[in-house]
Amino acid sequence: MKKFGENIRKLRDRHDMTQEALGKLLNVTQSTIAYYESGKKQPTLETLIIIADYFEVSTDFLLNRTNLVSTALEISKPDIELLDKINKLSDENRKEIESYINYKGMPPK
Repeated sequence: MKKFGENIRKLRDRHDMTQEALGKLLNVTQSTIAYYESGKKQPTLETLIIIADYFEVSTDFLLNRTNLVSTALEISKPDIELLDKINKLSDENRKEIESYINYKGMPPK
């Protein structure tokens, strides 16, 4: 599960999150997060699901059972912040932006 620990650390770093902050979210100690990241401990299934939900990745990604691992970690912090802002927009505003992008000849993602 060493790869799991590496994935957790990378996701945590991408979100500018300390081990202590992630520990509080999961109701575990900072040292438990350090053990996860070093591969010395494994989370419970429930904790694994909470981590996946929080970082909006699959459990397969966390467990390195998919070839999409690099894609999720390649998203830059500004992109994450932009996606967060887009997700907070109303449906109407999102449609307006999509129409504008289509008007400019850029295909929507």
